[in-house]
Amino acid sequence: MSVGCFLSTIDTEQKDISRKEQLVLQPINSAIMQKPLSELIADELKHKIWNEEIQFGERLLETDLAESYDVSRSTIREALKILESEELVVSQARKGTYVADFTNHDVNEMIELRTLLESHAFKQAVARLKPEDTAKLEAIVNEMKQKADENDWNGLFDLDMTFHSYVVGLCGNTRIIKIYDSLQVQIRTFLMHLDRYYSSPQAFYNEHKQLLEALVSKDGHIVNGRVREHIEYVETKLLGKNSDIDYKEV
Repeated sequence: MSVGCFLSTIDTEQKDISRKEQLVLQPINSAIMQKPLSELIADELKHKIWNEEIQFGERLLETDLAESYDVSRSTIREALKILESEELVVSQARKGTYVADFTNHDVNEMIELRTLLESHAFKQAVARLKPEDTAKLEAIVNEMKQKADENDWNGLFDLDMTFHSYVVGLCGNTRIIKIYDSLQVQIRTFLMHLDRYYSSPQAFYNEHKQLLEALVSKDGHIVNGRVREHIEYVETKLLGKNSDIDYKEV
């Protein structure tokens, strides 16, 4: 190996170590600290997309991202591969990598699939709901109340995912759970525009309070109705005539 290549390798490694040190110094929990650097960067990029700091269809340049995060281009490539596997970005030969542009058809398919999975999973979860599960869900809903009071929509949407994932995880069907887990990033991406369709954060919180009350009632019919009502409201607003979301037509 030449001296130049050797020094380049050291510089690349030092950049990644430097970035790791910056992330470790942040007040993050141990689970996050155990993640590879590429996953941490992928997570940051996801949140930038959800916060609309990065737009649908925007090109993501490896060199710019490597400089911005002070890491090697190989680390950025790994991060982009993670996002591509989650269908949040698309890579085009000789053109580059872009944030996915979702169509109305994509949204409709996602809502239909989510309704099928969640309506079944929530009903199955009723029989498996233990006092400790109820306590966990109550804690999530109470945290949603706090985020609603703070007008923190992103916090609410993240807790929405936590709430729904927890209940689906109780359904007892490992295949449904795996499929649902694989859809997490896309579902969260579609949620990012919902704030403009609710009268207030409290209205969004109230829907989850009602979902929890339905689960606690142990009435499968009530649970099914609440789940469908909650998801179909999203469908009506995102795909309805008054929607001003700029999803592409197919």
